[in-house]
Amino acid sequence: MAGTRRRPARAAGAAWAGELRALWTAPVWGATAVATAVASGLVVRLWTAGASYGVLDPSVSALTSLPSALRVAAWQSGTLLGLLLTAVVVATGLGQTLEGGTWSALRLFENRVGVLWARKAGAALALSLAVQIVTGVLLWLATSALARLWPVRPRTIPPGFGGGTAAPVPPLPVESAAWGQAAGAIASAVLIQFLFVCLAGLGAALLRSVIGTLALGVGPLLVTAPLVLLPAAPFLPHRWIADLLNLPSEAQYQLYFWNQAPTDPSPLTGGLALAGVAALAAVAAWAALRSERALRPVD
Repeated sequence: MAGTRRRPARAAGAAWAGELRALWTAPVWGATAVATAVASGLVVRLWTAGASYGVLDPSVSALTSLPSALRVAAWQSGTLLGLLLTAVVVATGLGQTLEGGTWSALRLFENRVGVLWARKAGAALALSLAVQIVTGVLLWLATSALARLWPVRPRTIPPGFGGGTAAPVPPLPVESAAWGQAAGAIASAVLIQFLFVCLAGLGAALLRSVIGTLALGVGPLLVTAPLVLLPAAPFLPHRWIADLLNLPSEAQYQLYFWNQAPTDPSPLTGGLALAGVAALAAVAAWAALRSERALRPVD
């Protein structure tokens, strides 16, 4: 009796591992490398630009602390870079499965659509979390190396007409994050990634194509981006994401890519709104995957 229980458990574990292995394709590797390189390049550029003048941005100098680096990696994962990476992951996973007509073959081994959808979404979220952590560690290592190789040199005020001596100007104070703040940012980014995964999964279920998955996974948030400057901003996912992550406006387009950080964030409201929309998208994707259309061969 115990052996029969262990066999299904091992089979389920193998299925989850297989979903993760199936995601390690050339497009996913490439998108992950690009996202990590962009995040690292932003930090290196900001450090080298400010270190010589002693005016290093405090959010950049704080990255020599591992919790701060992990928080910045979460900011990247929850905004534009994370959105694009998630769309690529879902498109090469679920989108390719539906476009290639192998979804019906999977149903022969597992007829519970909810289980298959949960595995696909769970594998994408696990990959996102791994990329977050790896990116944070790389940012921490890079800034720690820069702090030794290219230290911040305090500015000096040139002597005035009275013949006074030059006075050093200390660099900006460091704004380090605590471990609790880092954990909160990572958890918030995972929730945002869940929304991205569900939107891309819905696109894959409805359109059964890799390009359609990319379009519906990325398109709605990019198209509505200009609306953040209008009175409708509080009702947009962009505002909810900025609320939940508590994005600093001064680091926009430097340590993260987004549209507009709110001046008075409300993380609870943003988190509840994102969770509600993500749940609706997840249920809609599940319903679409159960439909006959998702089981028909590609025309």
